[in-house]
Amino acid sequence: MEFLSGLDAAFLAAETDNMPLNVGGILVFDRGTQSDIESYDGILRVFSARIHKLPHFRKKVVNAPLGLVQPYWIDDLSFSVNNHIHLAFPNEEVDLDQVLDFASSLMSERLERSRPLWDLFVIPRVHKNRLVIVARLHHALTDGVTGMEALAAVFDLTEEFDRGGQPAAHVPEGPPSQLEVGVRTLFGVSDHVRSLISTGISAIKDLPDILVDSDREATLKSAGNLMFVPKRTGASGSISSERQILSKDINLKRVSKIAKANGVKVNDVLITICHGALVRYLKSHGLSLPDSLIAMVPVSVHGQSANRESKNKVSALFLTIPTDCEGWRELLLEVHEITDRAKALHSGVGSMFFYNVAEALPPVVLEVLFHAAAESEIFKIVPPAFNYVVSNVPGPDIDLFLAGNRLERVIPLAPVADGSGVTFAFVSYRDVISLGLVTEPALYPDIEEFDSSIDHILDGLFSIR
Repeated sequence: MEFLSGLDAAFLAAETDNMPLNVGGILVFDRGTQSDIESYDGILRVFSARIHKLPHFRKKVVNAPLGLVQPYWIDDLSFSVNNHIHLAFPNEEVDLDQVLDFASSLMSERLERSRPLWDLFVIPRVHKNRLVIVARLHHALTDGVTGMEALAAVFDLTEEFDRGGQPAAHVPEGPPSQLEVGVRTLFGVSDHVRSLISTGISAIKDLPDILVDSDREATLKSAGNLMFVPKRTGASGSISSERQILSKDINLKRVSKIAKANGVKVNDVLITICHGALVRYLKSHGLSLPDSLIAMVPVSVHGQSANRESKNKVSALFLTIPTDCEGWRELLLEVHEITDRAKALHSGVGSMFFYNVAEALPPVVLEVLFHAAAESEIFKIVPPAFNYVVSNVPGPDIDLFLAGNRLERVIPLAPVADGSGVTFAFVSYRDVISLGLVTEPALYPDIEEFDSSIDHILDGLFSIR
């Protein structure tokens, strides 16, 4: 009986019908000389033979009594790879726009909780001899880094693979007894109480140290970051379950040159183009624009200590970025400074702060809060905690193969938060950074405008480097 971490459980508890918390990606392959049937058959064989490397892909989640403690993983006694790898569009050739529409519909749906929380949809015939896999996983099962680790578990470095590979022997464990569940729940409630007290005491104790700095101006700026005020834009509002996706490839070397020339990080450049594109969108549509927007930037804390094994090891930076910078370089340098301050504050608070808070709160509390917010459509009135999300996951810089098919491109897919309606997700692979922009279409109906805005901002940054 293995309990989810508090953060993993939080993603389950926070999910609503209008806010499915699915992550994933659109993986585009060159089929080479393989037929569509050979490719699909090879993918089934590879996953069947290597699924033991992904043990939680064979487990399902069971809620603890009354949601007082974290849910727990148990083996799915009826698990079969064939129930999770599906053939889509088997009798027709489709183009990438149709793939994006299909992925949008998948991101709009909640995964079935009574079975393992993932699906792959293989589209064997895509224009120009391509094969596409649309991967959909619940956020409770993975974050960006663990998602990349999952790729490494099933991918090869060459097109050669063992078609006759057999899965490792696996005898699933039966579910725990009611007595065991009851005892673990009782001890879990007491753990929540202790964790809640210790987390609160730690936060209060550390706060004075965070704000102590020999530079008074830096101290005041740090305090300002602690007290960011959420603001509505003309596109803020409660979301529906509908999604739309825009994909775009950006040359990694070009972004790296911009970053190096200005003494900033690649991530600063990506945040700048997302912020700038969003500001341009709001202005072009005549929507209200506050003097600043808040970006939520997930931060990996993999490799740092935690009390429990977790599929999600992420924290977050909240960046209050002005909307009235005079030029793109000025915005880039401002983003860099704001990000550095936020990182210093984040380090002071403790990178595991959000993780520890999630451990302390019973899942039922989060579930009640998020469902109440969704049902009341509160974000039609109240500003969201942040205006947009920017995530960036570094991927491999070498070719990868799956069942003999060469991976050409990865388009990341991430959930959209209620009240915000827009998420920018980046993944680098080889010499390309791919953007998966996911929006709620009622709030952002003209998603294609972001494409030209990003080009415009990149050209502007590159010309002044």
